[in-house]
Amino acid sequence: MGASGGVRRAFVAAGRAVAGRSPPTPYLARRAYALETTSTLFFAVALAAIDSGVLSVYARQTFDGAVGETRLNFAVALLGTMDALANILSFIWSTVGQGRAKIRLINLLQVGVIAAIAALAFMPRSGAGLMGLVALALTARVCWSGIITLRPTVWRSNYPREMRAQMVGRLSIIQAVVIAAGGAALGYALDVDRTWHRPAVLGACAVAAAAVVATSRQRVRRERQLLAREREGARPMAPWHGVAVVWKVLRADRRYAQFMLCMFVLGFGNLMISPILAIVLREQFGLTYFRSILLTSTVQMATQVVAIPVWARLLDRAHIVRFRAWHGWTFVGAGVLLVTGAATHTLGCFVAASVVLGIAYAGGTLAWSLGHVDFSPPSETSRYMATHVTLNGVRGLIAPITAVTIYESLKASGADAAPWVLGVSLVVSIAGCVGFVALRVAMEREMKGFVRTV
Repeated sequence: MGASGGVRRAFVAAGRAVAGRSPPTPYLARRAYALETTSTLFFAVALAAIDSGVLSVYARQTFDGAVGETRLNFAVALLGTMDALANILSFIWSTVGQGRAKIRLINLLQVGVIAAIAALAFMPRSGAGLMGLVALALTARVCWSGIITLRPTVWRSNYPREMRAQMVGRLSIIQAVVIAAGGAALGYALDVDRTWHRPAVLGACAVAAAAVVATSRQRVRRERQLLAREREGARPMAPWHGVAVVWKVLRADRRYAQFMLCMFVLGFGNLMISPILAIVLREQFGLTYFRSILLTSTVQMATQVVAIPVWARLLDRAHIVRFRAWHGWTFVGAGVLLVTGAATHTLGCFVAASVVLGIAYAGGTLAWSLGHVDFSPPSETSRYMATHVTLNGVRGLIAPITAVTIYESLKASGADAAPWVLGVSLVVSIAGCVGFVALRVAMEREMKGFVRTV
């Protein structure tokens, strides 16, 4: 259960390096990390069943013929962006968690995720079953968003500052590897026999129960003092005040508002891709569960594992605007491959696009988590992040519905819909990248040296 010798030494060094505060002892930090690694490893097995790429393919192929094609495609659009939809409700968890024991609440949310995923396995192949699948997937993702919201507080208390990013990065890689492997395994089982879905999902939930046990054994360093400060601090923000906070942040910080606009445009183009990819792989190429999940999830996740360290080094050395001005073009490259593949009916282009998307999402994951820090004052960091998360949820609700609406309209007119919709997505992504380049130039002129040298 212990960490490696290198990690032990790093924790010791980090503890000695922190001045003016009492760091956690190496033993406590190692124990927390070992338990968190165990929890991440086992819980990711269940998360693989609700990965957006996996779930979109499952719904599109399982319910094909059981419900109307248009209705099915719109359901796929919703399933492909459940992460973003759940983000709209992120304010709830910051309020619920205020002054409450974090591990206990995380445990309850883990049980909620597992229960929703287990119930998902019993949805019948019918219109009602499809709607139940969508509702349960959203429930699981909302509970997971609560875990994501609460974990940083635990990390901040348990890990030395100098080691925190390294530890969290390792946990992210573990999760990506397990989800990639789990998604592929589920796709293979479905190709052998579709009835394997229920026992496979229930088995994953049983494995994830070990994560609940591991999490329950975690402790938050100096939690009593932490909770006292939270209770004595400012009154928690009500969930329905989220829109007002977003408006205030954007009005007060013009550059951050421009950054969010560029992010909204680039993200809008990216979120249009997910449902169309699942639909096209079935309608145009007739791929099986396994091969479709490879392209919508496994390949992208596996690529992220390799690309995350590369992007991390770049982000450590560059302001987020400069990073996005470079990184965004990887999405454009993937878009070009997707349009070419759809127009020429070339599966190889989709394979290459999945690899490039994995590279792009690796950088996007890091920038999504840390980008707001380059703009926000220390006391406003949570509100800047909340603004980012909320806007991400809004575009997550609109973009996939827009993509499928365009797709269905073009298909009804007899046009080859896929390349046109993916072309629109590409144009929108290009507009977002151009916006980031323009913002970078403007900020460099306004405040020379605002970007750290690369």
